[in-house]
Parts: sequence; C-alpha cells; structure tokens
Amino acid sequence: MTLKKYLSNRSLLWSVAALAALLLLMLNSGSTAGSGTREEKRIAQVLSLIDGAGQVEVALFYAPGDNGTTGSPTGAVVVAQGAEKLPVRLELIRAVRTLLSLPENAVDVFTMNDP
Repeated sequence: MTLKKYLSNRSLLWSVAALAALLLLMLNSGSTAGSGTREEKRIAQVLSLIDGAGQVEVALFYAPGDNGTTGSPTGAVVVAQGAEKLPVRLELIRAVRTLLSLPENAVDVFTMNDP
C-alpha cells in the first residue's frame, strides 16, 4: 500500500493519534505514583489484600463507548510488589479477570520496583 492510501484511511489516522496520545499520557504519568481513577484505586486496594501481593497499582484501558463516552474496560496492567512469585502473579490475574470480566490475555502483571 502506498503512503497516500494509508493517509486517506481515517481510522488508521485516528488509531495512530490515539496511540500517540496514550504514549504521551504514559510518559507524563511516570512520576505520579498513586494517581488513577476511583475504579483503579479500588481494584488496587482489593488486590493488595491478596496474600503476598504487597503494594499494588492498577491501570485500566477502555474501549470507546457510544457518543464518545468511555466504554467497558478492555485491558488491565497490574504492578505489584509480590508479583515475582508465580502463585501471587496468577492470583492477581485471576482476581482482575473476575472483577472486570476480562480474558486472560487482556491482563498483564509486573513486579514493582523497590523504592
């Protein structure tokens, strides 16, 4: 496909713009530990109660809804102190899948850096 065909495809342009905006938000929010939506904070609070999880942060990703509103969550990233332990990691994934009705491949769990 030529560059003109790519540029004429509006959905591709919107996708690239959305990806660029997401990357900018992620770069700008790197030093704002503890920030997040009420839903993210509540889920993090629940996940931190899992034995061995320790401190937990959650970021949710949403599908666009009707009329520009935010739709339901389509993915989640969890960062937890205890995520290096496989049983804890699996329990975190299971809990997020249950809370948000997400498929397993829509949830990623990472180990939190020590302060």
